[in-house]
Amino acid sequence: MRIEILKNKKLRGELNFGGFRLKNKNKKTPLVSIIMPNFKSKTLKKAIQSILKQTYKNFELIIIDGSSGKSTINILKKFDNKIDFWISERDKGMWDAWNKGFKLAKGRFVGIVDSSNVLYPNAMKILAKYIKKNPKIDFVCGTVIKDKKILGGYNPEKIYRKFNIIPSSVVGFFIKKKSLNKVGYLNLNYKIQSDYDLLYRMIVKHKLKGVHTKGDEIFGDLGDSGFSKKHHFIKKLLSESIIRLKNKQNMLSIIYIIIGRSLKKIINGN
Repeated sequence: MRIEILKNKKLRGELNFGGFRLKNKNKKTPLVSIIMPNFKSKTLKKAIQSILKQTYKNFELIIIDGSSGKSTINILKKFDNKIDFWISERDKGMWDAWNKGFKLAKGRFVGIVDSSNVLYPNAMKILAKYIKKNPKIDFVCGTVIKDKKILGGYNPEKIYRKFNIIPSSVVGFFIKKKSLNKVGYLNLNYKIQSDYDLLYRMIVKHKLKGVHTKGDEIFGDLGDSGFSKKHHFIKKLLSESIIRLKNKQNMLSIIYIIIGRSLKKIINGN
């Protein structure tokens, strides 16, 4: 997509884009692709700055903006010589922005950092350490902070009962690009929780292997990226059930999950 834009004068006139791809990258260390989806975020500048402060320098930053307007484009242009690539155009929602970023990524590992997130300075350095120690792993789950609480760990056995087997699919999750290509990208048919579908396919269908960082090795703060909070409990539960069903999980186990989660909601209110 980027090459087509650069070559096509008509496209260059119709789209807002910029950045300087892969200048002076270190080939001796693994390149990490950081994808930042954005749509009218008030914290975009802060999120970009947190990435540029990384102590590990061999990364590329790709920003996919959903046509947020002139104020966003002005911010992106201010960082034009520090962002590897950015584009502002209409898309089909957040999952479409993720997919666009994945397609553009050139790194050995790729991850999502939302424009409402903050990436801590040593995050990519910690990631690179785990990549070096575990050359055969498919993904790394980093400890993250959400609502001032530290969330970490990785428990794949829970996937048949719960989807929250990792702290978050943003900020703290980086997957090998080759493994992601094998699994496939996000399904745009799911309006919410398409990242859960991706996670299910990763663990259940493709048997990908991952590691998690220590509790004090924090990748970043989720900020106000809890978009799922906006969705009603029943809507989320229905979406999760459809994902499980389409991925051929046993119907009886799905019914068991629905009943169990509903009772827990009634009793505990969570």
